[in-house]
Order: sequence, then C-alpha cells, then structure tokens
Amino acid sequence: MRLSGWSEAVKERLASGQTISAFCEEKGISQATYYYRKKKVREAACTELMRAQNREDRVVPSGWMQLAGSEPESVVESTLAIEAGGFHHTVNGKTDMELLAKVCRMMKSL
Repeated sequence: MRLSGWSEAVKERLASGQTISAFCEEKGISQATYYYRKKKVREAACTELMRAQNREDRVVPSGWMQLAGSEPESVVESTLAIEAGGFHHTVNGKTDMELLAKVCRMMKSL
C-alpha cells in the first residue's frame, strides 16, 4: 500500500475499535509491518506539519484540522508612579535609568 492507503488503514483500525492483532490477522499482515507503516505515516504527517509551519501562508496539511486559536494574553506591565512637589512621573521597565536619575535629582533639588 502507498502511504495514503496506510494512513486510511490506521484510521480504519482506530475507528473499528479492533485490536492491532485482530486487525492485522484480518488484513493478512504482521504486527511488525503494521507498526512500521504506522511509524512511516506519523513521520510523513510530522514532516508535512513542519513544512506547513515554515510556509508563510500557514496552510494546514491534508488530513489535519486547524484548531481555533486563542488570542495571546496581554502582558501587564508593571509601572511605578512618583508624585512629589506637584510633579507626577510614571516609569516602567523601559524607562531610561539615566533619565530617571536626572529627574529624581531635579525633584530633590526643588
């Protein structure tokens, strides 16, 4: 069988609920052959998925389903509010420390 045929055979076996030994006996193949071909189907699916992820259009590989993606959670940025002498300054992790030091020296001198 070709790879697509084995893919269908694996799906058929899963859907039927048969044990692997019963399926193999019915189809006239050894369990070693079944596991080998199942491995090849998985490898091909993973390869196709990796190719799809590397393409910019992000096409979902044949036989796969696109899951509904969730929006990325927003990151809450910590801030520090400084109030002194009628001045109000808010700083965060992106604030230039040298500039903040100058502002603090200026506020201290008031």
